[in-house]
Amino acid sequence: MVSSTDYWTNHMVANRNHKTAQESLDFFHWRNSQYPGYIELMPVKGQDGKTVLDYGCGPGNDLVGFGEFSRPEKLYGLDVSKTALKASKERLDLHGIRAELVHVEESANEIPFPANSIDYIHTSGVLHHCKNLDAILKEFHRILKPNGKISIMVYNYNSIWLHLFVAYVLQIQKNKLSEYSILEAFRHSTDGEGCPISNCYTKEQFIDIMNEYSFKGNLKGCYISSYELSFVERATAAQSHPDLDVEHVEFLKALTFNDQNFPLYNGDIAGIGGCYTFSK
Repeated sequence: MVSSTDYWTNHMVANRNHKTAQESLDFFHWRNSQYPGYIELMPVKGQDGKTVLDYGCGPGNDLVGFGEFSRPEKLYGLDVSKTALKASKERLDLHGIRAELVHVEESANEIPFPANSIDYIHTSGVLHHCKNLDAILKEFHRILKPNGKISIMVYNYNSIWLHLFVAYVLQIQKNKLSEYSILEAFRHSTDGEGCPISNCYTKEQFIDIMNEYSFKGNLKGCYISSYELSFVERATAAQSHPDLDVEHVEFLKALTFNDQNFPLYNGDIAGIGGCYTFSK
């Protein structure tokens, strides 16, 4: 299997060659609009005077956000892909945003910062792809200040993506990935079929993981992708399909809808992005 470093070097998320800062900023807003609720749950505002680390910064979308909408004292971007870091630098240079970009090895995940030196860690869509989550969380605990905060987005198990798109649309309607378990099919469905690691978690599972590393916190909320919303109308037909596993049927039957007509499961938006806030 290809390494995560190699994969993300060749499959950078949402990378474009922007010609101007305005074009880059327009893309920032457009991309966030594809995930209703994301920017409210993973804000880039409110970090004035702070030392901010974007762990798994990719080609720099959220770094641009921090540079444009906050005034951090120090801004860092870390990634396993040197190609992604190069793309981040080019994009930040368009905006005149100063940030220190650092390459980290995917196995050891040693973060080259002193203990208790970071006010705010932002890591969006990254930890569910990581080879050595244990090492990363130990490093997060070491570098985070005693009053620091972490915002994390990881894939949400209790989502339309898993229970309707993967289990029904892909595996049954399109007869794709049907040879895989639901979690393996999910891995192949999210960031390209060759993505080596792509996990998802229930709220309880992820909070338990963070508690093991002496972090305290909770789910802030979930967001849903526009792509998921396009499949919601198939939920009724999916529930009556004889080949859909009972777990997915029960999930779909339990859905309610809010005033925006977004699906809810146990009171949370039933979308792919689970957003958490933790401290140590």
